[in-house]
Amino acid sequence: MSNDVVTVADLDLNDEHMTIGLSDTLQEAARRLLSVPGGILVVLDDESKVKGVIGYKQMLVAIDSETDTKNATCAEHMEMDFMEVTLEEDLQDVLKKIHQRSPQAVVATDDHGDFSGYFSPNDYQASRKLVKSLKKLKL
Repeated sequence: MSNDVVTVADLDLNDEHMTIGLSDTLQEAARRLLSVPGGILVVLDDESKVKGVIGYKQMLVAIDSETDTKNATCAEHMEMDFMEVTLEEDLQDVLKKIHQRSPQAVVATDDHGDFSGYFSPNDYQASRKLVKSLKKLKL
Protein backbone atom coordinates (compact mmCIF):
# COMPACT_ATOMS: atom_id res chain seq x y z
CA MET A 1 0.00 0.00 0.00
CA SER A 2 1.43 3.36 -1.02
CA ASN A 3 1.87 6.12 1.56
CA ASP A 4 0.56 8.67 -0.93
CA VAL A 5 -2.75 7.30 -2.14
CA VAL A 6 -4.90 4.37 -1.06
CA THR A 7 -6.71 2.87 -4.04
CA VAL A 8 -9.51 0.40 -4.55
CA ALA A 9 -6.86 -2.21 -5.43
CA ASP A 10 -5.63 -2.05 -1.82
CA LEU A 11 -8.88 -3.67 -0.64
CA ASP A 12 -9.85 -7.35 -0.60
CA LEU A 13 -12.82 -7.36 -2.97
CA ASN A 14 -12.98 -11.11 -3.52
CA ASP A 15 -15.33 -12.00 -0.69
CA GLU A 16 -19.06 -11.54 -0.09
CA HIS A 17 -20.04 -12.19 -3.71
CA MET A 18 -20.28 -14.77 -6.43
CA THR A 19 -20.70 -14.31 -10.16
CA ILE A 20 -23.43 -15.62 -12.44
CA GLY A 21 -24.33 -15.30 -16.13
CA LEU A 22 -27.14 -13.39 -17.79
CA SER A 23 -28.86 -16.54 -19.04
CA ASP A 24 -28.50 -18.55 -15.82
CA THR A 25 -31.82 -19.30 -14.15
CA LEU A 26 -33.09 -17.78 -10.94
CA GLN A 27 -33.04 -21.27 -9.48
CA GLU A 28 -29.26 -21.40 -10.06
CA ALA A 29 -28.99 -17.87 -8.68
CA ALA A 30 -30.77 -18.97 -5.50
CA ARG A 31 -28.36 -21.88 -5.07
CA ARG A 32 -25.35 -19.59 -5.43
CA LEU A 33 -26.79 -16.85 -3.27
CA LEU A 34 -27.36 -19.33 -0.46
CA SER A 35 -23.64 -20.12 -0.48
CA VAL A 36 -22.70 -16.46 0.15
CA PRO A 37 -24.75 -15.44 3.21
CA GLY A 38 -25.18 -11.69 3.29
CA GLY A 39 -23.57 -11.44 -0.11
CA ILE A 40 -24.62 -10.67 -3.63
CA LEU A 41 -24.46 -12.16 -7.12
CA VAL A 42 -22.72 -10.10 -9.78
CA VAL A 43 -24.30 -10.78 -13.18
CA LEU A 44 -21.71 -10.88 -15.97
CA ASP A 45 -21.98 -11.16 -19.74
CA ASP A 46 -19.77 -13.51 -21.77
CA GLU A 47 -16.99 -10.90 -21.85
CA SER A 48 -16.85 -10.54 -18.02
CA LYS A 49 -18.57 -7.15 -18.10
CA VAL A 50 -20.93 -6.36 -15.22
CA LYS A 51 -24.55 -6.10 -16.33
CA GLY A 52 -26.31 -6.12 -12.96
CA VAL A 53 -26.53 -7.64 -9.51
CA ILE A 54 -28.92 -9.97 -7.73
CA GLY A 55 -29.38 -9.89 -3.99
CA TYR A 56 -31.93 -11.24 -1.60
CA LYS A 57 -34.37 -8.44 -2.43
CA GLN A 58 -34.50 -9.33 -6.14
CA MET A 59 -34.98 -13.00 -5.24
CA LEU A 60 -37.82 -12.28 -2.85
CA VAL A 61 -39.57 -10.01 -5.37
CA ALA A 62 -39.35 -12.77 -7.99
CA ILE A 63 -40.72 -15.37 -5.60
CA ASP A 64 -43.50 -13.04 -4.42
CA SER A 65 -44.58 -12.50 -8.02
CA GLU A 66 -44.68 -16.29 -8.49
CA THR A 67 -41.92 -16.28 -11.10
CA ASP A 68 -41.00 -19.68 -12.50
CA THR A 69 -37.44 -19.78 -11.14
CA LYS A 70 -36.54 -22.81 -13.27
CA ASN A 71 -37.08 -20.81 -16.48
CA ALA A 72 -36.66 -17.14 -15.55
CA THR A 73 -33.19 -15.76 -16.19
CA CYS A 74 -30.94 -13.54 -14.14
CA ALA A 75 -31.06 -10.96 -16.95
CA GLU A 76 -34.81 -10.61 -16.39
CA HIS A 77 -34.55 -10.00 -12.64
CA MET A 78 -31.22 -8.31 -11.96
CA GLU A 79 -30.84 -4.90 -10.38
CA MET A 80 -29.10 -2.47 -12.70
CA ASP A 81 -28.46 0.33 -10.21
CA PHE A 82 -24.79 -0.36 -9.69
CA MET A 83 -21.72 1.83 -9.86
CA GLU A 84 -18.42 0.81 -11.43
CA VAL A 85 -15.11 1.97 -10.01
CA THR A 86 -11.65 1.13 -11.26
CA LEU A 87 -8.93 -0.51 -9.22
CA GLU A 88 -6.69 2.54 -9.64
CA GLU A 89 -9.20 5.04 -8.22
CA ASP A 90 -8.35 6.90 -5.03
CA LEU A 91 -10.37 5.38 -2.20
CA GLN A 92 -11.29 8.78 -0.81
CA ASP A 93 -12.77 9.81 -4.18
CA VAL A 94 -14.68 6.54 -4.44
CA LEU A 95 -16.21 7.03 -0.99
CA LYS A 96 -17.40 10.51 -2.02
CA LYS A 97 -18.97 9.14 -5.23
CA ILE A 98 -20.75 6.35 -3.32
CA HIS A 99 -22.08 8.83 -0.78
CA GLN A 100 -23.36 11.16 -3.52
CA ARG A 101 -24.98 8.49 -5.66
CA SER A 102 -26.02 5.76 -3.15
CA PRO A 103 -26.09 2.88 -5.68
CA GLN A 104 -27.49 -0.55 -4.84
CA ALA A 105 -24.04 -2.05 -5.43
CA VAL A 106 -20.48 -1.01 -6.25
CA VAL A 107 -18.24 -3.19 -8.40
CA ALA A 108 -14.59 -2.81 -9.30
CA THR A 109 -13.28 -3.25 -12.83
CA ASP A 110 -9.81 -3.57 -14.30
CA ASP A 111 -8.18 -1.53 -17.10
CA HIS A 112 -10.28 -3.39 -19.69
CA GLY A 113 -13.59 -2.89 -17.89
CA ASP A 114 -13.69 -6.53 -16.78
CA PHE A 115 -15.12 -7.41 -13.37
CA SER A 116 -12.49 -7.47 -10.60
CA GLY A 117 -14.46 -7.51 -7.36
CA TYR A 118 -17.43 -6.43 -5.32
CA PHE A 119 -17.16 -3.39 -3.04
CA SER A 120 -19.38 -4.64 -0.22
CA PRO A 121 -20.92 -2.62 2.63
CA ASN A 122 -18.17 -4.08 4.86
CA ASP A 123 -15.55 -2.82 2.41
CA TYR A 124 -17.20 0.60 2.53
CA GLN A 125 -16.99 0.72 6.33
CA ALA A 126 -13.39 -0.50 6.33
CA SER A 127 -12.50 2.10 3.69
CA ARG A 128 -14.02 4.92 5.71
CA LYS A 129 -11.98 3.88 8.75
CA LEU A 130 -8.82 3.56 6.66
CA VAL A 131 -9.23 6.98 5.02
CA LYS A 132 -10.00 8.55 8.40
CA SER A 133 -6.87 6.97 9.93
CA LEU A 134 -4.70 8.15 7.07
CA LYS A 135 -6.03 11.68 7.43
CA LYS A 136 -5.11 11.65 11.13
CA LEU A 137 -1.60 10.44 10.21
CA LYS A 138 -1.49 13.03 7.41
CA LEU A 139 -0.59 10.39 4.81
